[in-house]
Amino acid sequence: MNRIARVWATMRLLTKVNLIVGTVLLLAFSYVAVTVYFGAASQVRYASNDFPGAKKAASAFLTLSPIQRHIGYYNRGTAEAAVGDFDPAQTDLESALEITPPAHECAVRINLSYVYEKQADQVADQDPDQSKELYDRSLKTLEDAPEECQPEKSEEQQKSDEAKERVEDKKQGQQAKEDGTEEDDSEGDDSQDGDQSSEGSEGDSDSGEDEQGEESGEDEKPDDSDEGKSESEKKRDELKERGENSEKNQQQQGPGGDGGRSTPEKPW
Repeated sequence: MNRIARVWATMRLLTKVNLIVGTVLLLAFSYVAVTVYFGAASQVRYASNDFPGAKKAASAFLTLSPIQRHIGYYNRGTAEAAVGDFDPAQTDLESALEITPPAHECAVRINLSYVYEKQADQVADQDPDQSKELYDRSLKTLEDAPEECQPEKSEEQQKSDEAKERVEDKKQGQQAKEDGTEEDDSEGDDSQDGDQSSEGSEGDSDSGEDEQGEESGEDEKPDDSDEGKSESEKKRDELKERGENSEKNQQQQGPGGDGGRSTPEKPW
């Protein structure tokens, strides 16, 4: 009887241990499954243009997961950038960059550069100095990418090069607009001085034009080429054209535009 009792007690103990271990494993599996679900849900909802849903899923992932938190910050920042919430997107993507492994940094840097670029676009007309600073920050974010994340001729390198070229064009266009404005101001001052000096010689020029008209016997046709323009006028026209092109590109890259990027790269 004592032997049977001992066996029975041992079996009851093993059953309790198995139940406890099974419960712990089930809870752990459920925890991992829910965490993975929210990580994947942020990608699926982003792909279906459900950006608020993608943000919520990424936030839930951050709440649950103690590991790979850079994925949560990256996905949430990407969803925020997609709807134009660039300030919180900047915070999340900068947090992601601090803890992302070097091999995966390029994805974070490309979207963080995109956020800086869009912030620069927003203040380009109101604060040109801040706009240039943000364009520089956008370029530096791309240039500081480690080699591990952008092997030669890789997709990451191609995306990074395209982003650099786009930001450089915007930066040069912004500078061209400023230079064109300064050039217009200086031309206005010169023209005022020229008008004052020409008043004294107006009579002489009229008589000279009459004599030339009599000698030629025919009217001269206006010349539309750049040959009749001074160097300052040519430079002014060139700067003005570059500034207009930059502004046009910025408008095309906004919501509904057909040029450049209107949303950041997809999340992980």
